Parts: sequence; structure tokens; C-alpha cells
Amino acid sequence: MVVRSEQEALFVACEMESTAVQMYTRALVLLEQQDRCGDPLYKSIQELLEDEKGHLCRFRSLYQGLEEADEQQLTLSAVAEGVLFEGGLMGAARRGLLRDVESMLELAISAEGASIRKYREFAQNAQTGQARDALLMIAQEECGHLMELEAVRAAQQEKH
Repeated sequence: MVVRSEQEALFVACEMESTAVQMYTRALVLLEQQDRCGDPLYKSIQELLEDEKGHLCRFRSLYQGLEEADEQQLTLSAVAEGVLFEGGLMGAARRGLLRDVESMLELAISAEGASIRKYREFAQNAQTGQARDALLMIAQEECGHLMELEAVRAAQQEKH
């Protein structure tokens, strides 16, 4: 996937964060339906959701818009490349999202790592320095989120 401008980079970042927000929101609804609101997993997913919403808000504040046709093309490219949470909630559930906090953290850490790699790959393929800089900034922000998740995982492991 080639990102030609800063705005294209920001659009893809917004789409990636939006799919995460949607997935975590649906996970919470599912846990509510299972009467698992008191489960530590519920609270952990709420925290992830808030983090993702914060990223989405930040990226949207920088996004100034593209033509609708360009947005549609970028979305199709992102789907084709598997950039957006493949399999949605059911795919994430199969990989452990709803099992327990430890499994959820492993999935979130894996997803953050994949996002960082993808943003860096986009940066290498960016056609302008502005797009490259935007993508590297987003990757750096995701690195901070990854470090936070890894710290939470380490604290969880110390408890056990």
C-alpha cells in the first residue's frame, strides 16, 4: 500500500484506530450480554477502548480530509492488505480477546506491534517527506502505547 500524502497517512491511521474502537466497543457489549461487567477483562478492554479513542481523536484532529473517492480507494487498499483488524471481533475472540486479561493483552500487544510495523512500512513507501514524517510520528505514538501495554502485562505477570 502506497501512501502519497500526509492526509492519506492520517486517513489510514484514522481507519485503523476506528476499527480498533469498533472492535473493543463490540467486545464490551458482548461481555455485558454475558453478565461479565465485573470481570477484570471488562475493565481492561474499557481501558484499551479509551486509549484507542484518544489516538483516533488525535489523528482526526490532524486530518483535514480527502475526496470521497480517494478515501474509498484507501479503505479498499487497507482491507486488501489486511491493515484493518482482520476478522473483526470474531477473529479477535478466536485469538483470545475475550478469554482473560492475559490473552487480551497478548492480542493487543500483537496488534500494536503490527500497526507500528505497518506505519513504518508505509513511511518507507511514502511519496513525500511530509507523508513519511506523519507516518513515523504515528508509529512513534503507537510505540508509546505498546510500551504501556507491555508494562501492564509485566504487572499482571508479577501478580501471578
